[in-house]
Amino acid sequence: MIAILGGGITALSAAHELKKQGKKFILLEANSFLGGKIQSRQMEGYTFELGPNTVVINNRETKELLEDLNLYTSRILPEENAINNRFVLKHGKMEPFPNSLKKAINSKLFQWGTLLSILKEPFVKVSSQKEESLAAFSRRRLSKQILDDFITPFVTGIYAGDPEKMSVNHTMSMIKDAERKHGSIIKGMVKFMKEKKQEREEFDLPKQKIFTFQNGLQELIVAIEKQLNNNIQLNARVKSISFEGNKYGIVYEQDNEEKAIYVDKIISTIPAKNLAELVQSKDVALAKSLFAIHYVSAGVMHLAFDKKDIDIHDSFGLLSRKEEKVPFLGVLFNSSFFPHQSKKDSHLLTIIYGGERGKELLNKSDAELQELMIASLKEVLKIKGKPNFFHRKDWGYAIPQYELGYDEVIEKIENFQNAHPNFYIAGNFYKGISVSDCIANGKAIATNL
Repeated sequence: MIAILGGGITALSAAHELKKQGKKFILLEANSFLGGKIQSRQMEGYTFELGPNTVVINNRETKELLEDLNLYTSRILPEENAINNRFVLKHGKMEPFPNSLKKAINSKLFQWGTLLSILKEPFVKVSSQKEESLAAFSRRRLSKQILDDFITPFVTGIYAGDPEKMSVNHTMSMIKDAERKHGSIIKGMVKFMKEKKQEREEFDLPKQKIFTFQNGLQELIVAIEKQLNNNIQLNARVKSISFEGNKYGIVYEQDNEEKAIYVDKIISTIPAKNLAELVQSKDVALAKSLFAIHYVSAGVMHLAFDKKDIDIHDSFGLLSRKEEKVPFLGVLFNSSFFPHQSKKDSHLLTIIYGGERGKELLNKSDAELQELMIASLKEVLKIKGKPNFFHRKDWGYAIPQYELGYDEVIEKIENFQNAHPNFYIAGNFYKGISVSDCIANGKAIATNL
């Protein structure tokens, strides 16, 4: 018997694979629902996400999962014109993110110094430092301006964190690997793009990676849940784990009743602090490392305006630079790239806020926060009227940060798993935070059992 702890996408990916193999397992989820932060809503003619807004098919595991569930052909792809247009807020104006050399040369985000930094990059000496922050790495190999105008907005949109604290080895390992293996980001990225192209051709991955579903990403969760119905225990909060020879005793509480099961293997996908509480009596060093993983708080606000009252660009969205001092980290123009998510006479926006840059915003009232966001976007989007729709969701323990010192976390996890070979650790705090990373990691564990 195998126990899966947690019911997010990593757990569900592992459970789906175990089901395919015909393995006996039970999934324990503390909440009354599955999917973790993948939650979709339909309200007043709008479809929106409380967590991830899109998923990308950038590995074969994600594609295979969708095919297994008969969801691959049900994907809704974004409008091509919109998805290729992305903006960065600079000096209060939306500047297009350049996606070609010609656009880069003409971009206000680019300066001659920027181009010079890129041309000089292959000749920058490789660092012998074992660990470096993303910010320090970017300044050393590129420039402060590229860090401020490109890298910081990009990683803030993903992690909502601080590049000065982020470990380049674990948050953007691709560019660090390029330096380590090829002596240059540019040289390494050329090689990387060739490898990705070969992978895409080998596994027939789609050219357009981004997708959603008619009723939102939660369709993926619902489809997996239907297959696993008899293996799932909801409202089942794990209270303790005992290590008994080659078996594990799990005590969990469900409907105010304490229950116990004995299993041969455990796959834990629960958040780091919850796992730390369960293993600290067995491995103090691992628990200490898990407790030290920093999670940022973040929120998503959805606003809709009549089309006549707002000037939405035909684009995917807008990221903000730290220097702009605006309350949002990014804005997605949902009705531009997924028109089906909005009423025909309205534009739907998703505003991301909080993170390391705006922790205090999660303490504001709905009215205060809405007024602040609209005021900051009024000139940029030429907002005239009031929104006709509002929704807000705050996540107190939102996104794990792969910060400096994260090598120790990996070491402690590996030591624990070597000492307890039938106890597997996964989740978005380990080996990638994206949905596609979690799907791949969940499947890998289930396949290797």
